[in-house]
Amino acid sequence: MSTAITMPDNWRPLFSSWDEIRHGYHAGDKDETVRGCARRLDTTAPGPEGDPVLFWTLGLLTLAPYMAFGTPGPGVEDEVVAVLSRVVRRDDGRMCAHGWHPYEADVDDVIERLPVYLEVLSSPVDQALDDPLPEDLLPEDHDELDEEAEPANLSGPEILARWQCPRTAPGFARAVLGYLGAPVR
Repeated sequence: MSTAITMPDNWRPLFSSWDEIRHGYHAGDKDETVRGCARRLDTTAPGPEGDPVLFWTLGLLTLAPYMAFGTPGPGVEDEVVAVLSRVVRRDDGRMCAHGWHPYEADVDDVIERLPVYLEVLSSPVDQALDDPLPEDLLPEDHDELDEEAEPANLSGPEILARWQCPRTAPGFARAVLGYLGAPVR
């Protein structure tokens, strides 16, 4: 069965280690974990649309606070910036019909809510489409928006379509680069 977004089978332990790094209690090699995520993104980014590009990009989003405020070793941030820049350049200024995308939400809010988002996004498509509650895939402040504005007025399938949009991974890559204060290279 296909999931809402493509994810590796071992996504939960991967995400758990990234979240441990973000919270400052990861016992392993933090820099190698960051580099591993960047390498996996680098190898999937040029691949077909079924590759887990969004998942690995969200991994680097989760690791962004460590890279920005922790003590990554020499070259770690440069490697991440180079990979994310390649993902951003894949966007090629494509247009889509969506008025809102998840990467437009507050980065810190997205990072905090990623465990919930990933649980829904890792569900089989038919299950994920079973009317997810707005808080399952939308930013925390979605209920403060005008009822006519996106994303407040979106149905479950419409919200999921924004997460599945080919512009979402490059958008999150731009968000991580912005978080790190790094230009696209």
